[in-house]
Amino acid sequence: MTGVRREAIVVVAAFAAATVVLTLPLAVNLKRVLPSDHSDTLLITWIIGWDADRLRHGLRGLWDAPIFFPYRGTLAFSETMLGLAILVAPVYWLTADPVLTYNLAFLLAFAIAGVGMYLLARELTGSRAAAFAAGMYYAFGPLRMSQYAHLQMVATGWIPIALFGLHRYFSTRRPRWLAVFAGGWIMQTLSNMYVGYFIAVPIAAVVLDGLWRERHGRRRLVVNLAAASLLIAAVLAPVGAGYYRARADYHQVRSIDEVVANSADLRAYIVGKNSVGAWRWLPTAVVVDPEKELFPGLFAATLAAIGMWTALADPRRRRWAVLYGSIAGMALILSLGPHLRIWGAVVTTHAPYAWLLAIVPGMDGMRVPARFVIVVIAALSVLVAFGVDWLLRRSPPALRPLLVAACAAMVVADGWAIPISTVDYSARGRPEDRSVAFWLADRAPGAVLHLPIRPSGEQLLDYQFMTLVHRHPIVNGFSGYGTPLLPFLESASSPLSDAGRFPAAVRMLRALGVRYVIVHPGDYDAASRASGDAERMIGLFRASGQIAKEAALPRVTAFELTPPDAPVERAPLTAVAPGELSIGVSESADRIANLVDGDRDTRWIGGIGGQDGSSWLRIALPRPVDVARVDLQIAERSLTDYPRVLRIDAEDAAGRLQTLYDASPYPELGAAIVRDARYPTLEIALPHNTAAALWIRQIASSRASWSIHELRLWRYDSPGGIR
Repeated sequence: MTGVRREAIVVVAAFAAATVVLTLPLAVNLKRVLPSDHSDTLLITWIIGWDADRLRHGLRGLWDAPIFFPYRGTLAFSETMLGLAILVAPVYWLTADPVLTYNLAFLLAFAIAGVGMYLLARELTGSRAAAFAAGMYYAFGPLRMSQYAHLQMVATGWIPIALFGLHRYFSTRRPRWLAVFAGGWIMQTLSNMYVGYFIAVPIAAVVLDGLWRERHGRRRLVVNLAAASLLIAAVLAPVGAGYYRARADYHQVRSIDEVVANSADLRAYIVGKNSVGAWRWLPTAVVVDPEKELFPGLFAATLAAIGMWTALADPRRRRWAVLYGSIAGMALILSLGPHLRIWGAVVTTHAPYAWLLAIVPGMDGMRVPARFVIVVIAALSVLVAFGVDWLLRRSPPALRPLLVAACAAMVVADGWAIPISTVDYSARGRPEDRSVAFWLADRAPGAVLHLPIRPSGEQLLDYQFMTLVHRHPIVNGFSGYGTPLLPFLESASSPLSDAGRFPAAVRMLRALGVRYVIVHPGDYDAASRASGDAERMIGLFRASGQIAKEAALPRVTAFELTPPDAPVERAPLTAVAPGELSIGVSESADRIANLVDGDRDTRWIGGIGGQDGSSWLRIALPRPVDVARVDLQIAERSLTDYPRVLRIDAEDAAGRLQTLYDASPYPELGAAIVRDARYPTLEIALPHNTAAALWIRQIASSRASWSIHELRLWRYDSPGGIR
């Protein structure tokens, strides 16, 4: 066995063993507990299970994860976690156990972090002992141990691996090390999209340093680096495209206020935290958002300071001290977000992160600039290695093993979290969820709506988790982004809250593709249970006349809805020019122009103060036409102002009326929100007619007004068009 291979085996075994010990008691029961809590942890468990299943099918349908139906590309609402899923997918294939699969991915992420930093520190210091101490800090320091609820932040061991490959390439000029660099960046991006962006900072610094110092053959270096960059871009392009589609289709952009709220304050790097580390009992420790627990540790900061100071004085190591000190400084400033804050005081609202927001595509989709801290910790880990190496070189040989052990123990003490918190969770789920999953598994394809839409506890993730068993998409969901349909459906103005017209609400669900409704009485909040909301909902569904099958399962009632109506074939339509319309209204005559002005933010309002059934519009046409469709556009800000019941009549040249539509337009409303929640357009299809004028009446009562932002009529291109 060669020395390199022996070293590799020892290093991997050492960090694997350290991972098992320092994350106790997880390894004791890998199949029945999850680390941390029942929220983000269970979300990532579900994502990895979904990824593994899709990997078995050649990634077919990967992006259309079975949540937030009928929206598409929903995996892009959070991290894909493919970087870890690729490594543990065989476990899922063999066991069908997402909990075991997640826990092994969790342990593997810690070990990769330690081994990755060992490689980088070993390359820069030449010291195995110093590299081991640096790896222990990077893998088990306070940042990672306070963030273990977020596996995507644990899975950042590819940062040092990518940098190791880059350093090796500059020192050897061998392209194979560029493959290591490219693989590290790709795997890091697939494990954590945030860090896939953030890693560009240390990579750019190392590349610029390398090109500056390599006077000979610079052109070849640039060509090879460009080739590696193209490889990275080619591999990640499908992932980028998936996120871009979700961003473009659903306007997934974080507001500046949200980004600022999730930025770090310099204070977080200086004041201790309460959750991990030897200082958690000290008076300086404070309770803060776990995303902002950024204190690097007492012992590690001391070793890093020693490493920085001594390396600056050493001509052979000054280069790396300046480079990694600069990387740490740049990343720290960027972690402070677009508004730089020190001890709560805003120093500037034009910090460097704001510059990146303005010029880097996709940066405005990231919520937590504070996560730049992982780059700070990576750079500090290198400086820790220099500090440990300096101490070792000035110690008697006999004491060096003890000193290494002491340094490793100190940096582990910085992040000490044993025993880590765990939560009981079985891959079989709750008994009631298992019964639902088994019932659904035997039924025809169709989407599932769980009620309540947003349970009082964490049962929403239970609903989501069981999609791995029953394979039906659900309308509900929990992820980094949500959908506009769900908050609307659970609001007081939802059609599901309209008991008097509930059959129309069920028609809406059927039109959206919902085939199954599962009512969980025990998951409603206390007030709803006391008022009998679940029982009332069950009764409304039973009375809707649209139930094909009902099943009384343990603690739940399951409904199978009748299949949706067959889609109607449509002929090509032509818009009637707004200038050809002559409009009269029951009220707000001064707002008539807003109906056809092409401005989606202006509106006509009827029933101000509440719909009472008397509001109407009359649209006269220049000549009788067969009006095929009426479009009534509203807007996100006036979403509650939709018509509860519409009656549309065609008036012929002789003044006779023909009723074309008389219903609650809830199916059209649901489809409109899914198409475009910012400016939903109710598309009301009409039977054949010969209309000289069209009457549109809102004939129900409601506390909400009736708003129309834009009105458009469509006619058939030719007489007798096919519907």
